[in-house]
Amino acid sequence: MKQSLSRLGARAAERFDDWFGDLAPSRLWHRLLHRRIDNLGLKLLAVLIGTMLFVISRQPMSDVRLVGVQIEYRGLASGLEISGDINQTVSVRLRGPRDVVRGLLPNQIAVVANLSNKDPGDRVIQLRTSDVSLPDSIEVLQIDPGTIRLRIEQTTRRRVRVDPELMGEIPDGYEIYRVSIDPPEVEIEGPQSHISQVNAVTTESVQLTGRTSSFDTAVDVDHPEHSVRVRTPGPLRLSIEIGERRRSRTLHDLRVKWLDPPAGARLLDQAVSIDVFGPRSAVEALRPEDIRVEIRTAGLPAGVYSVEPEVILPANTPLEIRRVAPQVIRFKR
Repeated sequence: MKQSLSRLGARAAERFDDWFGDLAPSRLWHRLLHRRIDNLGLKLLAVLIGTMLFVISRQPMSDVRLVGVQIEYRGLASGLEISGDINQTVSVRLRGPRDVVRGLLPNQIAVVANLSNKDPGDRVIQLRTSDVSLPDSIEVLQIDPGTIRLRIEQTTRRRVRVDPELMGEIPDGYEIYRVSIDPPEVEIEGPQSHISQVNAVTTESVQLTGRTSSFDTAVDVDHPEHSVRVRTPGPLRLSIEIGERRRSRTLHDLRVKWLDPPAGARLLDQAVSIDVFGPRSAVEALRPEDIRVEIRTAGLPAGVYSVEPEVILPANTPLEIRRVAPQVIRFKR
């Protein structure tokens, strides 16, 4: 009996050594050093995140107020838009782990204003604490203001003219002959009440100082009110014609030449006076003998005894005729 118990005890000792011998400090350390660990980087990262969450959870809670938190307007139906000035930011009171809430910046969170199912008119929008996007460990205590008022209108479009914005003065002795823009009108879009009050938009400014000759330039258009948007794609083409300062001059006693007089007929008006207009140097250089005043009477119906004269200036002249007196030349057959 004693021998049987002795053998049983020996076997138990061997089993215990097999099972728990590796827990000896020396053996355990040896196994850890020589054991291969799969995905070591991911496991270390998991340990690090767990440690950080534990540290954060052990931090004291703190309240802070963030000023200048952006409002995001969402859910507005197609064809509608917000009209006029609206609140862009609010202040938000938060509670959470001290190091987390104190490290937050206003641009890291947003307050969502839900405009779903809102019809045109003056509306009141509730700002709820549940509509604030932020980390899970932080609680929203208050939004100030808690409601915002705004006006919702139909979006409309119309075409309006474009007025060039010119700055500066051209040099003395020169002037602007013509200003044109292509296209002369653009389409604008915005809230109905705003669009109905806009008759024109202006281009960006174009500098004229020192200009003595014609030029073209590309320009964009805009409107000072942010709710009015220009839909016509730009840029537009602005053309400005500049030249020598112009003046008028009257020339008298220009003889009329009858190119096809019938036999026995005679003129009752022998001469005319004309007013010419154009660049100063060209006007002053014009001589009476450079101008022809002619009439033709062949083919006129019977009983007609007057005809408009044709005034012919020198070829390629920049001058134009503003007035002829008399306007018709009388004759007698």
